Amino acid sequence: MRLGGDLTGLSCSAALLALAAALASPLSAQAPAEVWERTLELSGNYLYGNNDQVIVSTRAGVVRNDSTVQLRLDGRFLIGVTDRESVGRVMDRRSWTISSSVDFRPYAAQSQFFFMSVERSLELRIRRRASGGIGHKVVIAQDSVTRFDVSLGVLGEQSLLPQSVAAGQPPAPLLTTSLVRLSGRVRFKRRFTSRAGMEHTTSYRPDLASFTRYLATSVSAFSYSMGRGANMQVSLQNDFDSLARSRGARSNQNGQILVGASTRF
Repeated sequence: MRLGGDLTGLSCSAALLALAAALASPLSAQAPAEVWERTLELSGNYLYGNNDQVIVSTRAGVVRNDSTVQLRLDGRFLIGVTDRESVGRVMDRRSWTISSSVDFRPYAAQSQFFFMSVERSLELRIRRRASGGIGHKVVIAQDSVTRFDVSLGVLGEQSLLPQSVAAGQPPAPLLTTSLVRLSGRVRFKRRFTSRAGMEHTTSYRPDLASFTRYLATSVSAFSYSMGRGANMQVSLQNDFDSLARSRGARSNQNGQILVGASTRF
């Protein structure tokens, strides 16, 4: 496996974020009173030509903030359909993820958090993957327009995975795996104007027993406020599972560019 080559893009992202942090202002320790925030999002992508493809993604989330604890619950669903001349219409993408976290003293320069998630993915051949763990977050820079933080954690994971078989052979029994992963995350937010801003998150989760078996995710989103809690946005997401092809997936990598709208209330 080409671990170094696969992580080149993630390393470049981390370097750019580190440079942005060096130019950012000192930390701001102010924390708001209790605030509830709800988010609804709908986005998609349409490609046409030799192979027409439609991708639709939805997301719903709720966050509770105060000076002592931040509670977060998030759900995402994505479906993709492709028209192919040889076989007709095929559903080649279908995935969902439910995640939650509890962040203690979220506005402090350093804080601890718990997190857990459950996911399923047709394109990466994941029947079910559940994980949960703990971590420590360090805020490198924060002011009214910029926030840059890094975190390191450890998690337990249990997965129900299909096994790859030769063509014409009956399906093999599902394989249950349990392992421990390290979890590293870099997160950067920046407001360019009162309406425009961007967010970037890169995460890397290697198997503690072998760093050549890993998961990586990179998400960048650019948004523009339309007023009254409505936003237009463009997002780029890339997921990498180093063992996906061994389970019968076409690629270890899965990415999409989505255009959509969201509302917060």
